[in-house]
Amino acid sequence: MTNHWTPPSHRRPKLDLAALGIPAGRYILPDPTDFLLTPEGTNEGAARIHDYLNRKTGHDTLQPAELDFVRQHFLNAAEEQRQRAITHFESKVPRRYISARPTDLATAWAHTVTTTPETTRSLLIIGPTGTGKTHYAYSVLRALAETGAALKWAAYTAADLYAQLRPRTGRDSEATFEQIVGADVLFVDDLAAAKLTEWTEEVTYRLINHRYEQCKPGIFTSNVPPAQLRDALGERIASRLTEMCERVALKGDDRRKGMAA
Repeated sequence: MTNHWTPPSHRRPKLDLAALGIPAGRYILPDPTDFLLTPEGTNEGAARIHDYLNRKTGHDTLQPAELDFVRQHFLNAAEEQRQRAITHFESKVPRRYISARPTDLATAWAHTVTTTPETTRSLLIIGPTGTGKTHYAYSVLRALAETGAALKWAAYTAADLYAQLRPRTGRDSEATFEQIVGADVLFVDDLAAAKLTEWTEEVTYRLINHRYEQCKPGIFTSNVPPAQLRDALGERIASRLTEMCERVALKGDDRRKGMAA
């Protein structure tokens, strides 16, 4: 016997949205009486829908028209959630990267984040300056938004990250740190771009180590070749990045030089 009390709403099994072909999410349930307004609506059908939504029965007890009614409700809700996520993405990213479109790899990674975030490896996007690392990273965040998953993401350049966390009078840098590392998906751009100091190494280590220990996925970019990460970031940070990340190597010339010519 346990002394831990669980609210009744948490004791019931969750609806198997995957069985309906619906992406995971938190949705308002349909009103079973609305089924009576459909051409196939009957009181018996509404009662079966009611029992299903209250986890008394499975979806296999519903008639085809009843199942379609439930599925369409959740499909509409999922699309609304997806559009909100995309709108949020476009309102938060730098204007230059609003048009970033995900590759198949980015889309596949985003879907694994929504289903198995604890086992999804982070992405370490590497390559010379101007090869599109930041653009690629934002395309991954767009792919995440396009899933419609209710995940909190945050994006910083390494320089902005340090500026946010640098101790100053009247600001609780530790609370800011907790807010940043608590994001479901964290994107840090230009790791190792700044000269390494004792303070920046400690901040970076704490951030990477927290994501590593909590198994939270992230996206990191760096101009530094993999063989030089240890010199640029320190042994502890480079070791964790190597273990927790899949590498995405971008090659080519500096595209910015071509645009300026």
